[in-house]
Amino acid sequence: METVTIKDAVAEAVSPEGQKARISVADLVAKLAPPRLDSGGVLPDGVKVVLSRGPATIWVHQTPPCVMSLKWITADSAVKFGRGTNYRTVRIALPYLIVLGVFSPGENGWLQLSQVNECFFRTAPLESLDDTLLYPALLNASKFQPQEGRPLAWICTQFLDRRTFIGEPDTGKRMRLGFKGLMNCLLETGFNYSSEHHEASSWFTESTMVDKRIATVDKWQEVTAKDPLFVLEVPWLKTGLSLKQVAARIFDNLKASKATVTSSRDVARLIFNHSAKT
Repeated sequence: METVTIKDAVAEAVSPEGQKARISVADLVAKLAPPRLDSGGVLPDGVKVVLSRGPATIWVHQTPPCVMSLKWITADSAVKFGRGTNYRTVRIALPYLIVLGVFSPGENGWLQLSQVNECFFRTAPLESLDDTLLYPALLNASKFQPQEGRPLAWICTQFLDRRTFIGEPDTGKRMRLGFKGLMNCLLETGFNYSSEHHEASSWFTESTMVDKRIATVDKWQEVTAKDPLFVLEVPWLKTGLSLKQVAARIFDNLKASKATVTSSRDVARLIFNHSAKT
């Protein structure tokens, strides 16, 4: 059986084979009970839920149904994504837009916006973690095949300038800057066929057959002008998962596990995993 000894400011673990490892008591306590993340100040408008597991945190943001002006690739654009793509402005109604901003330790160990953020639709506001999510009929919201180990509806952040936030020392401000950049990437940088080229597809392409009113972006615009709330009646593709399940899936993909320390053996394993053996 492993034994753990604490003397002064040092905790030492000894394995049954006689191997030893040491860690400071301060580091041990931090590993056993990491500080709970608070909001770091005022949360961005629209953040409905904050979920954390281990070192990772998810901000769940909700935008109510509205008509948005979006940069959309033109039908005659010779280039389908990247530089040289031609865009036009379209005005289309969106249902409830749910964005999951995922934060995890970055290059310098600080908590910052990750590159595995996701978005979804809903036809009613979030009221519970058990509410189900729908796939977003948007270009640049990527579908992966197979889905295992990958985001379900990945937000492409290729052109997000991470230098705008990774060096910010204040955690709350760093997270807010990262989330602002994420929303900009999703809604303002231009919708094109990058997902069709780099991933399996986009959820817009996958959704065009669910309802004739969104079969094309032109038809979507046309119906929006007559009844912006029609998007609350569209049978958007179902994920079959609740918000809680999608969040758990993200945490699992990040290998963000809950601390489970119930015995001296668990404490000893923690010491061995976070210090050099002696």
